[in-house]
Amino acid sequence: MSHDLSSIFGRYLSHEEVNHYLTDLVQKYSNKIQIFSSAHSFEGREIHTIRISPNILQKKANGRFYVLIDAGIHAREWITISVALYVVHQLVERDAINSRLLRNFDWIILPLLNPDGYEYSREHNKMWRKTRRPLGRDRCVGVDCNRNFNVSWGIGTPQYCSLVYRGERPFSECETRNVRDIFRMLRPNCRFYLSLHSHAKAILYPRAYSRTLPQNWKHQHEVAQAGADAIVGACGVKYRCGSASSFLNNAVGGSSIDYAHDIEKIPFALVMEIASKGFHPPAEDIARICQESWIGIQAMVMQLAVSPRISFTRSKTAI
Repeated sequence: MSHDLSSIFGRYLSHEEVNHYLTDLVQKYSNKIQIFSSAHSFEGREIHTIRISPNILQKKANGRFYVLIDAGIHAREWITISVALYVVHQLVERDAINSRLLRNFDWIILPLLNPDGYEYSREHNKMWRKTRRPLGRDRCVGVDCNRNFNVSWGIGTPQYCSLVYRGERPFSECETRNVRDIFRMLRPNCRFYLSLHSHAKAILYPRAYSRTLPQNWKHQHEVAQAGADAIVGACGVKYRCGSASSFLNNAVGGSSIDYAHDIEKIPFALVMEIASKGFHPPAEDIARICQESWIGIQAMVMQLAVSPRISFTRSKTAI
């Protein structure tokens, strides 16, 4: 029995409700979904990452590759969490019509990367962006997780109280260390990393810290463009595609997609800036935005199947 979708995608769930939904799915569909890993935020909230697979009982995904999606890296981007949960819903509760997306890939999904910041945004300051770890200077709190990864980390603002403060050192935040550990667990078979953000109507690939493009940028652009084309064709919503640096006023170090691509060697690492009216669009728009975003995500994953950067004939062993 599937869930009442209006209760999940008709409003913004709390962190507790997100975890309840995930654990409920694991209980109901134990042959399709499992808790892949659990970590804790600075304030002690449990952070669940789930795995969806047609071979869920196999601890080692022989000959299969991984798609990794995260959301909620920035606390105020509430809609990203809803979209991540919608992906989970489609793959688990509507897996019969989405079976082609599970043919070659296991999906690893982290729907709420920064739960402390998210709850603070929900309850106190809707525009809060960072984590909630006190910094011990000038009463400042929090680090921008998307400036905290260990790749060109020195580029960016050092000001403690800035909304985009990079941290005292790379991986100073337990929330970003959790993502790093997931990357490492997925070695060497993670082929696509997608980080959900809002609300710039763009699909971006590395690099954010430099105008120098990756060697495979054309293939990454093709994947991004496939998502954009699918969305505009189905919904009329136009997404821009390009490198992250081409959309920024200044170079940015420590981003998750640059770390994924340059350090973890994941060939496709994209940001999807979800098209929405602000970071927390009206509740009545959530389901529609989730559906539009899902159309693009499907198209990007299907495009991977024809990319020369991925061969499904090789047999490798990952976790």
